[in-house]
Amino acid sequence: MALRETAFSNQSKISLVLASPICRTLQSACIVLQSALQGGSKCHPEIIAVPDAQETSDDPCDIGTDPSILREVVTENNWPVDLSLVKDGWNVKALGTRYSPESTAIAARARDVRIFIRQKIRELIEQGDTDPQVALVTHGGFLHYFTDDWEDSWLNPGTGWKNCETRSYDFGQDVMNDIDVEARLTETMESRSRRGKGSPMPARDEQTVLFERAMESWEKQGLQRPDRIGVIVETSVIA
Repeated sequence: MALRETAFSNQSKISLVLASPICRTLQSACIVLQSALQGGSKCHPEIIAVPDAQETSDDPCDIGTDPSILREVVTENNWPVDLSLVKDGWNVKALGTRYSPESTAIAARARDVRIFIRQKIRELIEQGDTDPQVALVTHGGFLHYFTDDWEDSWLNPGTGWKNCETRSYDFGQDVMNDIDVEARLTETMESRSRRGKGSPMPARDEQTVLFERAMESWEKQGLQRPDRIGVIVETSVIA
């Protein structure tokens, strides 16, 4: 409730709400963004559950519910959620699958979420929305892959984001003519200023170094290290 009254006190500009299909994110989206969803504003009245936006690890807390059970949970709680994208297998995180905890798999689906959002924004513009804004409710670890920003990603366990923190991002080019296959995002200076950052988001070459530091830090925190999952490390045995 407090977050709704601070970071999201004015929800009239939100056009669309997306969320990871994990129950805790759906619940958070319903509570925090209630004004946008039910306030008669321009916002689409249903949250679109996006499987690609689920958390990175294959720990039990980060594995979603089977679609049939998830539908029951959504119905019982009267959550305004569109589950049409949630198919069988979305909660299978075996190595080599789309939702594997391997770093390359996470990065691929993070890119696809960005592309999905860019397409949704284009559709909103074509429908007459002159200032489309999309809210994504997801997870701390995944957000570093989604934003491709690894600055401070070790400050909290497995993330640099605080619980229920909000940040704002733009696509790097005119969204209608953006041909970037990665659909990269840039954090707005207003967003960075809100959290005490006086300079723009680190450049890509810096992000490579920050990513390595993040992986090492997460490992020291006792968490999964996505860049090492599925990698065969050669060792020598001396008799």
